Amino acid sequence: MPLKSSRAFHAAPVALLLGCASAVADAVPPPANTCIAPLTYLPLDAREVGGDDRGAPVLGTYERISPDGRFILRSYSGARLGKVSLMELPESTGQVKVFRTPLSNEAFPVQGTWRYLVDVNGDHYRFASVLTQQTAARPLFKGGMTGFYAAASEGLAPSAASSVASAGVSKRDTVLIRSLSWPQSADPDTQGVGPLQLATIEVEDDGRSARLVRSDGPTFICSGRAPVDGNVYALPMLSVDGTEFSAIPQAPRSGQPSMRVYGLATPGASDAHPCDLRADLGFSPSKAVSGFASSGQAAWLTYSDLGSVYVYDRDLRQTFRMDHARHRVLASAFPGLTRDGRVIYGATWRNCADAAACPEQAGYVVADPYQSEAWRAYWRSRGAPLPKVCITQAEVAAERERFSRFHRLAR
Repeated sequence: MPLKSSRAFHAAPVALLLGCASAVADAVPPPANTCIAPLTYLPLDAREVGGDDRGAPVLGTYERISPDGRFILRSYSGARLGKVSLMELPESTGQVKVFRTPLSNEAFPVQGTWRYLVDVNGDHYRFASVLTQQTAARPLFKGGMTGFYAAASEGLAPSAASSVASAGVSKRDTVLIRSLSWPQSADPDTQGVGPLQLATIEVEDDGRSARLVRSDGPTFICSGRAPVDGNVYALPMLSVDGTEFSAIPQAPRSGQPSMRVYGLATPGASDAHPCDLRADLGFSPSKAVSGFASSGQAAWLTYSDLGSVYVYDRDLRQTFRMDHARHRVLASAFPGLTRDGRVIYGATWRNCADAAACPEQAGYVVADPYQSEAWRAYWRSRGAPLPKVCITQAEVAAERERFSRFHRLAR
């Protein structure tokens, strides 16, 4: 079995509730140059997504967040929605929209851009097509790693032939996609645990059609780390640009299993994939999901543990717990980080302290880590000003615009 998490390893400061968080989350959105709400709760409607035995809306158990935080790809969506659905979150408040898909459970997006959604058999669908055509969408090509427990990223630098246009030929992109997987065992106690495999594919895409040009792999990686980490890992997750991955070595030669971050060679530079160690969290949470690196800083990680959600700042080597303004908030699946830094995750919660006085709700929580008490307490303890006060409405709007423009979506 993958190692269970233990809060005993956390070095996070204890988070206090923001006194105004609940009120702000329900308020009218502030002007674009002001902070977003510290916490926003977006409930699902059981009449649309289906309900559990208690009538609460059904949540998925494997969810991925788009770079702009607008869409969630979720597996195990329930009988009402089918195996995999797309959820569209409102910009601030409003109804969550639901889209059906032709995908199978554990399907995953190509991170970095979400240009494609990938089924477990290797079929690549254009994201915009799935959004507009839903179950009628058809795959463009097949390639990369297949099976459950796979992840892919497009953030790698494309070749010099990218975006070439000639007379009478539409502009076409040369897209490099790296995918990571690990063997799936028939034994439910060992699924998701094993040696790692990597593949890189090159795709030519003109915006309407796409074709697989070249495929490297799959190849086993990290053999050089066997004397230190062993060769069996759990809960691997590829970074959004495909240059790193996180995983827990299950039988390290020294020390205890812990979530670690490893580097991967750039395609074309080396096929050795030395898997150099870049960070060690020192504890074993659930799957650690990478955010976007910026301004020379290492990408943050986010993960859930025992129902709470955390971010890990690799430069500070510090864990920060996200606040909860409502009662009995329990995170579901695992969270994601947007390009602008928001943390989004599925959860259940109640709106009042008395459990018998209000029904349980389920949906999505949007949190600003820079407004969390844990973040602020850390900088107060150092006697230093906050390096970042909050995520602004303008930053969120810019990412929604970037994503919409790339996929040619209406705002």
